[in-house]
Amino acid sequence: MAGDFVAAYELSSPVDTAASQLLAARAAADQAVYVETDSELAQEWLRRSETSAARAIELAPAGPTAGAANMALARAKGESALYRGALSNTRVPGELRALFERALELDHDNADALVALAAWHLELTERGVGWLYGASRDQVLPLMARGVAAAPEQVNLRVEYAVALKALGSEEEAREQLGIAMALPATTAADEYEQDRARGLLAGE
Repeated sequence: MAGDFVAAYELSSPVDTAASQLLAARAAADQAVYVETDSELAQEWLRRSETSAARAIELAPAGPTAGAANMALARAKGESALYRGALSNTRVPGELRALFERALELDHDNADALVALAAWHLELTERGVGWLYGASRDQVLPLMARGVAAAPEQVNLRVEYAVALKALGSEEEAREQLGIAMALPATTAADEYEQDRARGLLAGE
């Protein structure tokens, strides 16, 4: 699986279309999140992801790939912020929320945007800075539920839902979501990594 993301990036990044740049952005982020163990290499892949996602938005600011491109850019920025420890004290939270909301303007049922916005509310309130950005714990589970309902067979959304449920004290419901994630068909390498993550969470790792 490890070579799939690099190959996908190398094939798609030279092609200057919105669809190809979106694919490059996703592949680069997957390489950073699922494969790289060296933080500097991971951050380099995230920079590549951000560049490709931004280019996809330039090429198709309101087309069918625009919502997905905004989410790819948000993912790259968010993951990079985690490495820098910058999520709770810079402009990044506001930038991320704007990208999530733009994706939802383009598609009210964008499952990735709904779940990411829910995770945003959870992360900032858990860090004790939610009030600075308008984040609320009350928004977490309703947004998560909407996102999972919009894409019930998307493995990573089930895992994120489980993480949120666990953080909010609903252990049994979290385990149920992890079980669903592991039972879903893994159609991509990213799905397989997410199912490994689910196994680890079930095992208490």
